[in-house]
Amino acid sequence: MPLECSVLGKDVAITETTIPVISPYWRLKRNGHWGLLCRYEHEQVRYSMLSPKMGATLALMDGRLTFRHLSMIAQYAFDLESQEKSQEFVTRAIMAANRDDDAVVNMTPELEPYVKRIDPFDLTVQPAKWKSQERPAVPLSLNLMFSNDCHTNCSYCFAKGHCVPESKLLSTERWKELLREAEGLGIDQVSLSGGDPLFRKDALKLIEELIDLDMLFALSTKCYITEEIADRLVSIGMTQPVNQYVREIQLNLDPDEPTADKLAGSPGYYHRAVHSIRNLLKRGFNLRVKTVATALTVPHIYEWVDELQDMGVRQISVAAYNRSIYGKNDRLFLSKEDRNSITEQCRRARVDFPEIDLRTTGCEPAQDTVGVPKRLNAKPLDALPGEDIEIQERIRRWKEEDHSFGAHSSMTITPDGKVMLYDIVPEDEALFVGDVSHNSILEVWNSEPLLNHSTPKTEQLKGAACYDCKNLAKCQTKAGYCFRDAYFQSGTVLVPPAQCPMVLAESGM
Repeated sequence: MPLECSVLGKDVAITETTIPVISPYWRLKRNGHWGLLCRYEHEQVRYSMLSPKMGATLALMDGRLTFRHLSMIAQYAFDLESQEKSQEFVTRAIMAANRDDDAVVNMTPELEPYVKRIDPFDLTVQPAKWKSQERPAVPLSLNLMFSNDCHTNCSYCFAKGHCVPESKLLSTERWKELLREAEGLGIDQVSLSGGDPLFRKDALKLIEELIDLDMLFALSTKCYITEEIADRLVSIGMTQPVNQYVREIQLNLDPDEPTADKLAGSPGYYHRAVHSIRNLLKRGFNLRVKTVATALTVPHIYEWVDELQDMGVRQISVAAYNRSIYGKNDRLFLSKEDRNSITEQCRRARVDFPEIDLRTTGCEPAQDTVGVPKRLNAKPLDALPGEDIEIQERIRRWKEEDHSFGAHSSMTITPDGKVMLYDIVPEDEALFVGDVSHNSILEVWNSEPLLNHSTPKTEQLKGAACYDCKNLAKCQTKAGYCFRDAYFQSGTVLVPPAQCPMVLAESGM
């Protein structure tokens, strides 16, 4: 069950006796010379860059000091002229952290086991050092592809990377070394993709290593979970909590047995998936069942939810099949009427089965777009009064820029150790930015190929519209991920994407 957290300034008022604490669903971290406030969840990495004063102030909110005591410390530490000014200062810090989120909550005994405390001095840094840093010094998360292979051949698959011969796969021991390095760098959230993570023969050994390192992740699979595999997952700790979470297993199953088998490209898949669901539920796994809704399965969504809830499934997701940047499969596209039908069937299901956590993604009629999900979301929190002017200006600029995609927060490690900035692209030499088969994570993270990939140097763009564009620098900060779209449209990252304003102007659109 989710922890009960009362958000300060929203759910409860801030008084002198209030005890502020950073929510267990957030983490304060030191990253190079920066302090970061990071969302702690297995679905998406979100983080806020903190100014030095903001970082130190939030670090004091460890669930042991009242608002009054925090204000007294802040008055002394930041040389504020009065207790009233100090209370305004601390209130501003809390409200900045909670403006769009729920990071600072009211301390309760229930939260005590889950509070992660950090020494405020760890987030105290000289302004000059803070200003010298341009991006996170280490990745905040990693996307790990243990395998690009799968037991199915789904018609709607977004992961069309080439398969790596077994002889070229990273060894079990090398993967474990990388996972330990990641843990040493302070990375505690990873994503597993591919391919199917469980396709790899030693997958359970690697998952056990992640569990031993207290890594938070979700396991998405179409593998047939036999009783033996389910028992092995229990034995390595997959049903045990990590902090307030029990790691989620997401099993993919489409509605309507004949259609599901056809979409999976695997006769008997539906039957095996139902057995997998029963084997997991029997052992108490945190299970979510997901479908990618296509035009072929739209009529069956409600009855599919009904069947799953009858089996005992309590977490269900419906994700719309959207236009893929890899190509298209016209017969699977959802019409406006299809999307309306999905929305209505899910509305009915929520009314009829209120115990179900039923989530939908991309099903609204207005969301018929190219399917490129963001895994990362980054923003700064406002600077506090008295902060260095250059720091205030830096934070203002960050608010106007896009720091949501690779090279800013995360990177993908493929089965043979090649590194890319995204997990939804086919493997291609033009998109590789490093190789952890012989380099460390940190070496690749700080390498020229990775740093130059999302923001190429001007001379690399000679012959393209970008070369003479006076807005290039602004474009690269506001849409620094456009190289991905350029590649899929043109086969190279060194041209503007079709959505580029210059390209549209030249074409008269």
